[in-house]
Amino acid sequence: MQKVIAKINLKAVEDNARAFKRLTNTKLCAVVKADAYGHGAEAVTSALSAVADTFAVALIDEAVSIRTAACGKEILVLTPPTDEVQALCLAANGFTASVPDLWTARLLSRTCKKYSLAVRVHLQVNTGMNRYGMNASMLGKVCKFLSKEGRVSVEGLYSHLYDHSRAECEKQRAVFMKMKAVCERYFPDVLCHLSSTYGALLGDDFAFGMVRVGLGLYGYLPEGIEEELKEKLRLRKAMKVYARAVENRKYSFGGAGYGVLSEAQKKEFTYLTVYRAGYADGFSRHRDNGMRGGEKNANNLCMDVCIRKGRGVRGSLVPVMTDAEETAKKTGTISYEILCAATKRAEFEYDYR
Repeated sequence: MQKVIAKINLKAVEDNARAFKRLTNTKLCAVVKADAYGHGAEAVTSALSAVADTFAVALIDEAVSIRTAACGKEILVLTPPTDEVQALCLAANGFTASVPDLWTARLLSRTCKKYSLAVRVHLQVNTGMNRYGMNASMLGKVCKFLSKEGRVSVEGLYSHLYDHSRAECEKQRAVFMKMKAVCERYFPDVLCHLSSTYGALLGDDFAFGMVRVGLGLYGYLPEGIEEELKEKLRLRKAMKVYARAVENRKYSFGGAGYGVLSEAQKKEFTYLTVYRAGYADGFSRHRDNGMRGGEKNANNLCMDVCIRKGRGVRGSLVPVMTDAEETAKKTGTISYEILCAATKRAEFEYDYR
């Protein structure tokens, strides 16, 4: 009732997903981690259940939250398990686990034997990012071990592109191809996937058996993408965030929120309006924080509100974030961070048109 309002166009998300499927002509893994990049994971998963072939999340908890909405589609958990409880949760719930090394492979095998369960896994390989994944020599050992383990089914092999330049991506692809050859000696039908949103734009050589699209689903592309490709996809941004005016007053003395104002600032103010969006709602505390209409901010944000110059209508909604890319450029960050933060304390309104 008093939260910021996040208006999410689910038809735009669906159309964006279909655009990537047409472009790549391969399976689509819809990445809905971090509450679908702030768009609401359950609603987004439900909207994509007839389009996506697989869903990917970062955490087991996230997988549990979308299980019903996924309508039986595979859910890949990108973070590997670190103990028996996590391994048990993955296997018992039918989620697909990520395996970055022999230690994890043994953990899953041991847990499945103990509880008479089975689990599907995708092997993570390191092609240069050095975040998750094994090198070629470790991959051979893991494949040899799992080829003899009947309760752990190797169904996928994947890595992640870490730089948005074609030259670096080609280097990673070359490493991935070597890993693929090793894996296919043990598992000939393994599903390989390397590309995220950027990689999906690089052509058939990067499509493999599936692409994992996250940012692109929500209408954005990484920085530096050629206009020709943007035009080809014609993505639509799916999120707009609004704040409500809760009070206005004629300015007569004092500050505007926390901090003393200069005499010059005081002369600017005739009326002030309080809007229900503060730094606890995911916006930067600083006055120049990239919010839509932020040039009217009278001072730094409070935890729950911002105070702006001008006379707003009490109860009216004003947009405070309509383009995460634009906000990111103004604040020296990336659209991913803006999207994930802007709805952390929001009420969602979904539009299917």
